[in-house]
Amino acid sequence: MNIWIRTALFAACASIAWAQPSIATGGIVNASSYLNKLAPDTVFVIFGSGMGPGTIAIAAAPDYPATLAGTSITFTPAGGGTVIAPKMVYTVGGQICGLLPSSIAPGTYAVRVTYNGQTSAPQNVTVVARSFGIAAQNSSGRGTAQATIANINGGISLTRFTSGTAAFDGRQWVLSPSHPGDTIVLWGTGGGADPLNDTGGTSGDQTAAGNFRVNVSGRLLTPLYAGASSGYPGLWQINFTLPNDIALDCFASVQVVASGEMGNTVILPIAAAGQSVCVNEQMNTAALAKLDANQDLVTGAFAMARQGSTPNSAATDTLSGAFFKFSTDSWMRLNTGPKFDQCVLNDRTYPRGTPEPGAPSVSYDAGTRLPFSGPNVTSGAAAVVGAASFGPFYSYTPPTNLWQNGGVYTLTGPGGPQVGAFTVSTTFPSSFNPTNWDSILTIDRAVPLTFTWTGSGFPQVYIQVTTNSIHDTLLHTATLNCYVPAGPGTYTIPPAALAYLEPAAASGTSTGSISVQAFGQRGFFTATLSGGGQTDGSVLAADLGVAKNVNVK
Repeated sequence: MNIWIRTALFAACASIAWAQPSIATGGIVNASSYLNKLAPDTVFVIFGSGMGPGTIAIAAAPDYPATLAGTSITFTPAGGGTVIAPKMVYTVGGQICGLLPSSIAPGTYAVRVTYNGQTSAPQNVTVVARSFGIAAQNSSGRGTAQATIANINGGISLTRFTSGTAAFDGRQWVLSPSHPGDTIVLWGTGGGADPLNDTGGTSGDQTAAGNFRVNVSGRLLTPLYAGASSGYPGLWQINFTLPNDIALDCFASVQVVASGEMGNTVILPIAAAGQSVCVNEQMNTAALAKLDANQDLVTGAFAMARQGSTPNSAATDTLSGAFFKFSTDSWMRLNTGPKFDQCVLNDRTYPRGTPEPGAPSVSYDAGTRLPFSGPNVTSGAAAVVGAASFGPFYSYTPPTNLWQNGGVYTLTGPGGPQVGAFTVSTTFPSSFNPTNWDSILTIDRAVPLTFTWTGSGFPQVYIQVTTNSIHDTLLHTATLNCYVPAGPGTYTIPPAALAYLEPAAASGTSTGSISVQAFGQRGFFTATLSGGGQTDGSVLAADLGVAKNVNVK
C-alpha cells in the first residue's frame, strides 16, 4: 500500500487532552467514505472526546492489537450475543481508528470506547455485508478521488483536474486527469469480509461474489478487480477501465455499488485523450488548479429572473447576486454529487438553524452600486448593495414584467474595495411555456417524472426538484439539479434519481417543490481582486420560468 493512499485512508488528527470517553453523535464512520454504515474488514473512525492519550499512538500493521495506549473498542450486538473487539489502528483523545474483523455479522451494534478503565456511553451503528468507501483527496470522503491511474507512470500517479508532479515518500508522483481508455484504481475500505485480509493477506477478486459495480456519472461498469489489497488489513482496491466513449467531464461522479449498497460519491476528472487539463465551461485552468491545491475560490453569481407559479400567472422580475468566497470543500459539497444522466444530486443533512453544507464563508465588496442597463430599464438603474449573513449582497427589483423577451442586458461593476471593474451581458429568453406544468401536482418516486416545454431564445433548461424533511433536530434536503438541452422540448428524470427524495407534502414542515427555468445565453466574466488574482467562474444568467410546491410520495 502506498503512503499517499494510507494518508487519505487514515488522516492524522490533532492532539486533544484526555477526558471521560464520549462518542460524538453520528461519530462512527467508515474511514474512507465518512458514511455511518460499516462492513466486515472495514477500517473505521470514531470521533469524540477523552477517548485516548493527548499525543497520537499508532499501531504497526499488520498485527494490530486489541488495546492501544489504554484505548479499546467493543461492538455489542443489539439483540444480544458475543461482544466483538475490533483491532486498534491509532488512538488520540478526539479520534480513534479501528479495524472490524471479517467475522462480524451484519446487524445493529452498540459501540463503546474504553480508555484507562473508563467506558463511554453506547452509540449504535449499522453493519452491512459491504459498504465500500472510496478514499478522497481531502481524507473525508468528498471531492476528488485519491485514485491512481495504472497506465500513467507505472501507477505512481493521482487523479487531479490539472497536471503536475509531487515528490513524496522517495517517489515522483504524476498528477493528471484521467482519460477514456485509462485503467483507474480506486482505493478504500469496506469491501466486505475477507478473513485473509484481517492479517494483511487477500482472497483475491470478489467482483462476482459482491456484485461490484462502478457507477461513473450514471454509467455502470464492471470492475476488472474488486478485492482486498495485500499487505494492509482493511485496504481494498477497485480496478476498472474507462470506456473509450465515456463522456468528458471535469466533475464526473464515481460511486461503488456492492451487494446493492451504495458508497460515497467522489469526483473523477476526465479529459480528452492527450490532454493534461480537463475542460469546464465555467471554470478556467487557474480555478481548477486552485481546487487541486485546496485553495479558496471566489465566484461571482448574478441572475436576472422572471418567475411565477403557473405559465399564465403574475410573475416577478428580479436581479440579484454576489461575489462569494468558498473553501474547496464547500464548493465541492455545493456543486458535485451522484449523477443521473443530466441530473446531479445535492443531498445534505445538517442541524436545523445552522448554515447548509456548501454555504459560502463570506461575500466580497464590489462597491455600493452595480449599474444595470437594457430594454425598458430606467437610466441610472443599479443593483444596490445590502447586508446578508455572509456579507454584501446585490439586488434590483424593477416593475413587474419589465424584462423584455429576447433583450440583451448588461451589468457593470465600477470597482469596489475588494472586487475590481467588470462588464458582462446576458440575453433574456424570447419565450418559454412549460406545457405540462399544470398537470404535475404529485411526484411518485417510483415513476419517471417528465417535463415538456415550448419556446425560443434559450439553449438550456434548468429543472430542480427538492424535498426538505425535518428529523428531530436535523434537516434533510435532497435536491436534483438537471441542466438539459432546450432542443428536444422534453426531459424525464428517472426513478433512480427520484428515489433520493423523501415523502413530503406541498405545505407544512416537510415539503416538496419543483421549478423549470429557461436559461438564456449566459455571460461569463472575471474581475480583478484587490488581494491579487481574479474571480473564478463568474456569470450573469437570465432565466424565465415557474416554481411551485408539490406532494412527493
